[in-house]
Amino acid sequence: KIVWRTQDHEYAGIAGIKQFNDLSVEFAYGKDSPALTEKRVAAVQAISGTGACRVLGHFFNRFVQTGGDIYMPNPTWGNHIPIMKESGLVPKQYRYYDPATRGLNFPGFVEDVRAAPEGSMFLLHACAHNPTGVDPDFEQWKELSAEFKKKNHVLFFDCAYQGFASGDHVKDAAAIRYFVSEGHNIVLSQSFAKNFGLYGERIGCLSVVCKDTEEAQRVESQLKIVIRPLYSNP
Repeated sequence: KIVWRTQDHEYAGIAGIKQFNDLSVEFAYGKDSPALTEKRVAAVQAISGTGACRVLGHFFNRFVQTGGDIYMPNPTWGNHIPIMKESGLVPKQYRYYDPATRGLNFPGFVEDVRAAPEGSMFLLHACAHNPTGVDPDFEQWKELSAEFKKKNHVLFFDCAYQGFASGDHVKDAAAIRYFVSEGHNIVLSQSFAKNFGLYGERIGCLSVVCKDTEEAQRVESQLKIVIRPLYSNP
């Protein structure tokens, strides 16, 4: 019965289990997302969000800008900074939390997006910002999308709490889905530790929205080249 159910202990491939990757990106981007229906999303299974961020850091360091700056909110999840440092990137911070209002410093955020050199790498929390819990509202996300597009910035969404911010996993993916609909070829890290209670399983996904199927295939190949010497396979 175990063999029949394919519940074995064989290695997964370098990119992980395809069915898992397919369901992960569907959960984030939406089943009817043009990026998915057009088969232009490269996805690999990762060792939760930490592993996804680390693979992304190596990928950015190799293909976006070696030793380049990566902008992240102030404050951010404590592990973002050492992950990116160890990947060869230089962490920078943009204004985000306003202690005086206990809310978002939106004007400062926008100013820092505008001030960053064109084509800069930006790390964004998709929802339920860690550690503040403060997120842009949807109208602010729309304005940010336009500002990022003006500067051709490279965007990385870290999504560890989809479903936690509002209780609705679709609503919590609104920023991700809007940015993709606006033509941003984002990179996305997903962790399923919190929202699915899979803490010990160390399970997540890293995906890259590409311009077409051919580019997606090339990107997946390069992600696997990064993964192989790091942890071989999930």
